[in-house]
Amino acid sequence: MNGKAMPGMRGVFLQFIIHYLILLAVTSCIGGYVYSRSFDKEKRDVIESGIDRLEQSMALLDVRLNEVRSVSTQIALDAKLSRLIGSKLPYSGEDYYAMKEISERLATYKLSNRLIREVIVYLDEGTFISSVHTTASAEDFYGKVISIGGLSYDDWREQLLRDYQYAAYFPESGLVLGGREYRVVSYVQTVPIGALNTYKGAVLVLLDARELSALLAGAVDPGKGAVQVVAADGTVVTGFGQENLRSEPAALPASDRGYAERVEGGARLLDLHARSSANGWTYMATMPRSVISDQLAPVRNLYLSTMLVTLLVGLAIAILLSYRSSRPVHRIMRKLVAGFGEQATVPDRSVSAWRYLDGTIGDLLANREALRRDLDRQAEIARATFLERLLRGGFSKESEVETVRAHMGLDLAGEAFHVVAAEVRSFEPEQPLTADMIRQLELARVLLQEISESELPYSMGIYPLDERRTVLLIGLTTGQPATFRDRLEAAGAVISARLEEALGLELALGVGNACDRLIRIRNSFDEALEALEQAADGESIYYADLRQKRQDFYYPTDMEMRLIHLVKAGDAAEVQAILEELRQRNTDIVRVSRKMTTQLAYLLKGTGAKLRKSIEMDKETAARLECQLETLVEHRSAAALLDQGTALFLELTELARSRRSGQKDHWQEKIITLMAARYQEDDLSLTRVAEELGIKEKYVSQLFKEQLGESFTQHLERLRMDEARALLGDPEVPVQDISRLCGYATPNTFYKAFKRYYGVSPTVYRQQSTTGGSADQRQ
Repeated sequence: MNGKAMPGMRGVFLQFIIHYLILLAVTSCIGGYVYSRSFDKEKRDVIESGIDRLEQSMALLDVRLNEVRSVSTQIALDAKLSRLIGSKLPYSGEDYYAMKEISERLATYKLSNRLIREVIVYLDEGTFISSVHTTASAEDFYGKVISIGGLSYDDWREQLLRDYQYAAYFPESGLVLGGREYRVVSYVQTVPIGALNTYKGAVLVLLDARELSALLAGAVDPGKGAVQVVAADGTVVTGFGQENLRSEPAALPASDRGYAERVEGGARLLDLHARSSANGWTYMATMPRSVISDQLAPVRNLYLSTMLVTLLVGLAIAILLSYRSSRPVHRIMRKLVAGFGEQATVPDRSVSAWRYLDGTIGDLLANREALRRDLDRQAEIARATFLERLLRGGFSKESEVETVRAHMGLDLAGEAFHVVAAEVRSFEPEQPLTADMIRQLELARVLLQEISESELPYSMGIYPLDERRTVLLIGLTTGQPATFRDRLEAAGAVISARLEEALGLELALGVGNACDRLIRIRNSFDEALEALEQAADGESIYYADLRQKRQDFYYPTDMEMRLIHLVKAGDAAEVQAILEELRQRNTDIVRVSRKMTTQLAYLLKGTGAKLRKSIEMDKETAARLECQLETLVEHRSAAALLDQGTALFLELTELARSRRSGQKDHWQEKIITLMAARYQEDDLSLTRVAEELGIKEKYVSQLFKEQLGESFTQHLERLRMDEARALLGDPEVPVQDISRLCGYATPNTFYKAFKRYYGVSPTVYRQQSTTGGSADQRQ
């Protein structure tokens, strides 16, 4: 309903308006006064409405800018980027692949937010990473493919790295990218975050000026005015609308919202402004005053019409009946306007109340249906993202998997889990897909999903891997594994028959082995894909039937990364589970040759070497572990190798756990000492303590809960209340001075805190203490 004018009483009241005008003619003197006051009120309401629209556009833009800030923070905290920043070697090998992964992630961020034209990571060694380009020599690259604001490479680099910049914006400027020109606003975040004097680069997010203008378009008609966004220092960040109305403001308005009238070049202008509490920007809308006059014209015309017909006094009874008949409809209109947040509307006499009601209800129903479709679409995207991350081994802990699964509302319960990879075949794999082929494949996927859900009575998650392949993640409960193969074969036959009959396509299935936990489903996924590669058209291949043919070892990269992460975290149970899985896959399932055992030994040695270097330990322990690493490659059997490897990684896990525990004791002592010395300062806070010690707020908060069993706020209040109770025992110290000595900015704040803690006011507590009584204290 926003943006619609409230209808007048054209269909209900306008037929009786002539009688109302007679009454106004009899009281013409009063009517003149009422007209003057009403006109001024309508003028204020129209201006207020314009400010409201400006604030709505401002709020919308603040939300989108907050998303940009979140994206920048995620990029700045990316582990891959941290590794590049700390690298001392030229970017090659693993660093090169890290750059490529960051580039792919930047492309994802750009696609997820239309406001973002491009995202760039620039490191001071010359590394340049964007969604489409990656280079370790930005100086040779800049100016040929990309140029920002017409700056030379040195000027651009100086602009980014001259100072530490946290969520900084640069005004709208030109961007030349791949030979095309754009207008962008630059958002800069120095990396690493918090490294005020040792920063190594910056994350640059280029915001499309056209999208910014689209977000602000609701504030004013671009053909009738202009909108500018002005930073706190008076710099114009961006703007749009009539060029003759856009100029650098002489000074920013003092108030957070309001308006002002001025004359410039003989034209009377109206300036509306609103200030954002999120970033301090001032949003200014400028329009000719004639725009307001045009909006108020119906009010003036209504008065003149009223004065002409007021001579018809004899129709006074009709006026009363008109009012009584139209009042219920008018009330409904007002409720609709208030319910949708429109504080001021100009009646549009060309719209009947009935038509307005009909249109508004229709809009509500349409909006509800659109919202429902949008929510369903977003839920599907979120579920697909979760399934992809699960299948790719993106989770390190079972609890994390269960938390996300429950939040998504996915029913994947069971005691055993299988992955089934289904591929629709008929076209040549190398043959380019046409629009008709894609439509056929989409229909095939719909049939596959519908028949699978109807024929397989299991909890299931379905993930489209690509145009031809679809993955079924199936959970089996007690008793179901025994009949799983038969049911899957029957369902596969039904699907194949339907695909052949309806689309002339064939189906191939690859089925992975069962795993007992969702976090290990990656193994079944890899097995299903391997089995699918062996399946012919119309055939189902089970990995269990292939495994005896394999002679290579199993130690994927994602398992190594998970093992390293869990060892560093000191999680012995999860480390033991991974090593046990590694043992089963390399001893129970396959026969690993001596050559493959040697290769596995060298990989395990490399993993141990990485962990030994990243965990602090004494020289004697380091030398002993180095010897154990060297002996790993001497084993001739996979079982003996994994026995020693298990003992070695569990010892490294215990060393990491001990180191983390020692760090907690160290920081706990420093935090408690600092608070004991500074609790009398009224601005002492969790943020300030974390900043002074150079650690994260979240870590300080966790230390209090885990080590002391109370929050930071509770501990600080207890220190202050203990001091207050001691000072109240001295009748010579005024209560007002006690509030200041205990760290409270005002006596009123101290009174409230003391009464909440002890149950009585400070004055009553002192009286009871001096008379031998006792105040009730908090349990």
